[in-house]
Amino acid sequence: MHKAVTFGEIRAIVSRIDRVSICMRETMAYENFRFISEVPHSYDGKYLYGFGLIESEFEGEDGWGHLPCLEIMLSEEPKEGKEP
Repeated sequence: MHKAVTFGEIRAIVSRIDRVSICMRETMAYENFRFISEVPHSYDGKYLYGFGLIESEFEGEDGWGHLPCLEIMLSEEPKEGKEP
């Protein structure tokens, strides 16, 4: 069995210079942030469900467009089951 990890536990080790998209597993709703420091602390108690690189909509030099970012999927409940 693996240990459930909260977003608050990983916040300090997430890149400070990359864009971040926070996605909630239960609703698939997401919020995009230019930097990890802009992510509200209200997410700190949510459980890490997964993460990866995606492209999402951000405002850039030429207006809005799809830019690379780190997607962090969070959940209200810890992920269950064994990891391979």
